[in-house]
Amino acid sequence: MTPEEYERWHVRNCARYGRRAAKSAEWSDGPICRTCYDRAMRVRGSCPNCRADRLLLGRDTTGTPICRDCAGITRDFFCDRCSFEGLLLRGRLCERCTLADTLARLLDDGTGHVALPLQPLVTTLLEMDRPKSRLIWLRTPNVVRLLRGLATGTIPLTHEGLHQEGPWRTVTHLCDLLMDCSVLPRVDRQILLYQRWLTERLATIEDPEHHLLLRHFTTWHQMRRLRATAENGPLRRSQTHQAKQETTQAGAFLARLANRGRTIEHSVRSLTTAPTL
Repeated sequence: MTPEEYERWHVRNCARYGRRAAKSAEWSDGPICRTCYDRAMRVRGSCPNCRADRLLLGRDTTGTPICRDCAGITRDFFCDRCSFEGLLLRGRLCERCTLADTLARLLDDGTGHVALPLQPLVTTLLEMDRPKSRLIWLRTPNVVRLLRGLATGTIPLTHEGLHQEGPWRTVTHLCDLLMDCSVLPRVDRQILLYQRWLTERLATIEDPEHHLLLRHFTTWHQMRRLRATAENGPLRRSQTHQAKQETTQAGAFLARLANRGRTIEHSVRSLTTAPTL
């Protein structure tokens, strides 16, 4: 199809918005563009003509939203599965039914069913408003990989297991959802972000001894302190920022000792045996 043919056959002046755009529907008030089509699919309420509580995608002569029957629109918008009247996607299914099918496919544990531990996540996502935003999120390649990994067990369904994955923003959002539906235990968000940063920081330490020392330091000193503080209320970003600085400084200290041919044990022994004045 040439641009001229597309312009002649598909582009019209929208009857509602007035702009010239590709036509998505031809309703009783004229050609409708995609923007106005999507907007009409979000208008629900009591029709001022028939008083029925339903989708109000039509317009009367004054521009007031009315139902499709009163507007004389012949096409119906009822889901073939649940009979909900709204925006229909592939297979004439509504957004929520499409979301349910997408989740069932992504969270299949290999038996044709949603993995049992992840069923509360399905319930939570289906109960949220605007299922279309969830569908867009589920198209993200990293989200697909994470959900399939959790369902099949290749990614452990724990905070520690998810901290090994990336990108961190996607993982953090998924952890928030899993905590909201009680699939994962509730953990302070700042602690989660610090643990994520710590995993990436430790991965840059090539010396095995330094790596072990820093892991012990952060696990038995910093994490214990942060968790104890979080029990009294949400952590502030400045508190985890301080922990990051201490970890960085500890790593730099170990590197300086190594450059001088010394170890942390040798330095501690030198301090304890130094003569007092």
